[in-house]
This record gives sequence, C-alpha cells and structure tokens, in this order.
Amino acid sequence: MRRMFKRMVPALTAAFVFAFPAAAEHVTLERDSALYSEPRPGAAQVAQLKQGASGEVIGKQGAWLNLKTADSTGWLFSFNVRFQNQKAEAGEGGGAALGRVFGPRRNVSVTSAAGIRGLDEEDLKQASFNAEQMKLLDDYAVSKEAAADGARATGLTPVSVEYLDVKK
Repeated sequence: MRRMFKRMVPALTAAFVFAFPAAAEHVTLERDSALYSEPRPGAAQVAQLKQGASGEVIGKQGAWLNLKTADSTGWLFSFNVRFQNQKAEAGEGGGAALGRVFGPRRNVSVTSAAGIRGLDEEDLKQASFNAEQMKLLDDYAVSKEAAADGARATGLTPVSVEYLDVKK
C-alpha cells in the first residue's frame, strides 16, 4: 500500500502542475469598456474595448481586473465582463483531462451573481479625501419636501415603520 502511494504522489503532483497553468481566467466584454492604466476611474485611459472583445485576467484588485488583450494591457471594472475558461469549454488543457481521470463529467447549469462585499484593509489604506466627489454627492441632496413630492409623483405612498428600540 505504501509503495503504491509513493508511486501515485508524483503522478498526482504532475497532473496538478500541468492542470493549473492551463486554467487561466479568460473574459469576454459584455459592453464597451475603457481600459485604464490603474485600477481607478480617474486614471489615464489606455484603450477603448468593444463589446465582445476578450482577454486574459492577469491580476485583480477589489472590483477591478488587470486585463491583457491582444493589443493592450490595463484595468477595467469587473462588472463589465463575463468570465469563461475557454480551454475547459473546448475540452483542452490539463483541467479537462484531470476531470476525466477522477470522474465523469456532468453538464451543470449554474447561475451566479457578482457583487462587491465591502471594503478590505487594502482599500482603506489607499483611500483619500476627494473634495470633487463630495461636491458631487452634495449636488444629489434634496430637501425632505422635494423627496416626498418626487415619491408621490411616481405613485409611492408613505408608510410608518416602528423601530424596536423606540421608547414611548
């Protein structure tokens, strides 16, 4: 048993070494998107990509992807792309071969949603005050009366909500 295990370890290690490099993340753009020099909206634009263009993800930072295309490399917002593993879909590469070795392939229909789940420590370290964005935020503010008028104009009606910690 021990001898069989010693023979299997190098074979499994080789399978994983060859499978993982083949599993690069490929994406296709769902809409026209700007490619930026840095992962932030104010950065210099490197290129303008058209819907349907594809590329390889070479890095991630928050909700941004570092994308390498045939013509350029830069950052774009991850919600503008659809992820796919082209080699696995085509049945090529080590990942598909590894799947055939360890069990039958099944067709699975998966629905997923993408979202940003808050800020991490790195985001907070890189944060800085932006007076222009604060002014833009202030420009969106309206009075309570204007908000109520807008709600009534769209057919919304007021509802009173009692909070649990309200003292009467």
